[in-house]
Amino acid sequence: MEFLVASGEIIVVTTPEPTSITDSYSLLKALNRHPRFRRENSSIKVIANRVSGEDEADSLFNKLNTVVTRYLSLPIEYLGAIPYDKMLSTAVMQQMPVSLAHPNARSAKAYEEIANRLMNIEQSGKIKKRGMAAFFSHIIASKKNNE
Repeated sequence: MEFLVASGEIIVVTTPEPTSITDSYSLLKALNRHPRFRRENSSIKVIANRVSGEDEADSLFNKLNTVVTRYLSLPIEYLGAIPYDKMLSTAVMQQMPVSLAHPNARSAKAYEEIANRLMNIEQSGKIKKRGMAAFFSHIIASKKNNE
């Protein structure tokens, strides 16, 4: 939780399975309740993983966004989707990144699109950079408060 609190950007990866959506919500709820979490210092983005297509990805994000907005009043953004892909499973079994093992796979292309979006956001300056210095200052502050 300390890593999340210290991060300027949080990426939640979830799947269409109900338990995954519940776990994502629970994580965001715990984060929102953390005494040092400041929503104005963080950007929360969601990746829909192992989806059959854009419709399922949109539905997944909308479900999570509805509950998070309603009960936590926490803004989240949709970052993208990773489709279920046999080539990804094969790459995992080979212990290789899918982008190296199967660069033309749908999942490899999706990872590239998400990375490009993240790079564009970072270059446009929309993300408040906090880095390791902020992380360690949070750790030190929490230790001082606990003593």
